[in-house]
Amino acid sequence: MTAGARVVAIDLGAASIRVAAVDLAAAVPEVEVLHRWRNSPVEAADGTLRWDWPRIVSEVETGLERAVAAGPVASIGVDGWGVDYGLVDTAGDLVALPFSYRDARTEQWESTLDAIGADRIYAITGIQLMAINTLFQLAVHDRAELDRARAMLLLPDLMVHALTGAQGAERSNASTSAMLDVSDGGWSGELIDGIGLSGEILPQIVDAPQRAGWWQGIRVTTVGSHDTASAFLGMPGSPGPGTVFVSSGTWLLVGVERDHADTSEPARLANFSNERGALGGFRFLKNVTGFWMLEQCRPAWGNPSIKQLIREAEAVPHSVPVVDATDTRFVSPESMLGEIVDAAGFDGEPARGEVVRCILESIATSVGDIVEELSAITGTAMERVFIVGGSARVGLLNRLIAENTGLPVVIGASEATALGNAVVQAIGVGHFADLDAARSWLEGTGVPL
Repeated sequence: MTAGARVVAIDLGAASIRVAAVDLAAAVPEVEVLHRWRNSPVEAADGTLRWDWPRIVSEVETGLERAVAAGPVASIGVDGWGVDYGLVDTAGDLVALPFSYRDARTEQWESTLDAIGADRIYAITGIQLMAINTLFQLAVHDRAELDRARAMLLLPDLMVHALTGAQGAERSNASTSAMLDVSDGGWSGELIDGIGLSGEILPQIVDAPQRAGWWQGIRVTTVGSHDTASAFLGMPGSPGPGTVFVSSGTWLLVGVERDHADTSEPARLANFSNERGALGGFRFLKNVTGFWMLEQCRPAWGNPSIKQLIREAEAVPHSVPVVDATDTRFVSPESMLGEIVDAAGFDGEPARGEVVRCILESIATSVGDIVEELSAITGTAMERVFIVGGSARVGLLNRLIAENTGLPVVIGASEATALGNAVVQAIGVGHFADLDAARSWLEGTGVPL
């Protein structure tokens, strides 16, 4: 790789931690994964689901050490999943292990929703209302822990803190918290007061691509720290107003880029999110429960490989029932297999290939429904679909999405999040003048289905 043109992207996934290098001088963008670690919540002594943060930091440091050993690094950027956070004390140490959004503590989230008002929260934030939103997590957080906290840091920002000591809240990820005012981009005092939170623990909002600090003499650049913000920037080329983005993985995020937020009644009723873009604008999107459903069924079947399960789904010769993949019942059920079989109304005990086919058909059907909603709400006909992410390698799902949307589909990089992370760093260090130049470089990463 060319000296000075190599950046490192840290991608914190709820199922996988990855540290990857990207050579910005390469003619064709490529992502070299240097270290990968399978991530999952751990059950704490009190029965709650938490993240093993010391282990996550250790795995990231292992990846960074490998990156440095392989050659010069111009910059490091961190992205990750949204809504979860850690509380740090005056010494900068964690008050306790961060909760996982799949913990059951927010089961009564609608009491907070009702107390403030669903209409009011959406009008302020423009964010899809879900039990996992940071707002609802903080509303039920142990008050003794909150009293000990000096700062609340969303997990990518918490990793930047671990590497540099800096404390901030990158705007694209902060917007997913359902605590940011969509009109001015700052923390909402009304919502903070509404959950009885001290605003003093909320860090300053920061924007990409500024320098956050240094790790072992290497610049750490603020990127679109929400993984979907980075994934949208890692799409294969420049989108038009009719381009639908699908970031396909544990979750599927389906949406479009817009210059402005839309908090209209149709947008609220359809439960769309207006998430801030890493470099401006908004991601107007909706969440679909993705391969999480399949992953959570595998233990009941003896943990067969995903490839084997996809082959069995492809071999199903008949139609299968579908479920609503946007339904919150699939976020953290006691038995995912039982939940899907019950929701689908299968007659008798279905073969696992039938269940897998049901999952994939359900995901694709939800994507098709969202595309129709996007056209209706934006007043723009959708013209094509870009699919990126780890599940973009699943040909059957891609074909089903094409069938359900009736649109041409372009398959982009499986590591699009790392590419989006890298191009923001590239702009930050002056390698690209702007996003248009960066997206021109990404044109070659897409292949028509």
